[in-house]
Amino acid sequence: MRVLIAEDDTASRLYLKEVILPYALVREAATGIEAVEAFKQSLEDDAPFDLILLDIVMPEMDGLRALETIRGIEKERGMSGDNAVKVLMISSLDDPKNMNRAFFQGQALDFISKPVTREELLDVLAKFGLIAT
Repeated sequence: MRVLIAEDDTASRLYLKEVILPYALVREAATGIEAVEAFKQSLEDDAPFDLILLDIVMPEMDGLRALETIRGIEKERGMSGDNAVKVLMISSLDDPKNMNRAFFQGQALDFISKPVTREELLDVLAKFGLIAT
């Protein structure tokens, strides 16, 4: 599995990487712009991500805008459904507006509130068949 962790907080990004690393190859991004660029590059390299862990609050471009941009790129390439990257939104904001936007407009798999625990993250990944438990 190939995973992109898009998180501006270095400690959070390293923690998520530590949890995911036994199950996947990991690339990191610190901004929404970096996440979009990494996503584009993965498609150009014919090595697309299977999953993006995407923080909502990031500098330069927030996670929701990054997700909308990624979905737009997929649409341009005829990617949808099973061909689209799976996205798990992560945020310290418990805001129904952001959650609805992530799910309905961005087609996110799920939403995890910070602080993220190892068990919670692995449970969500197992729930969607991304890892075996």
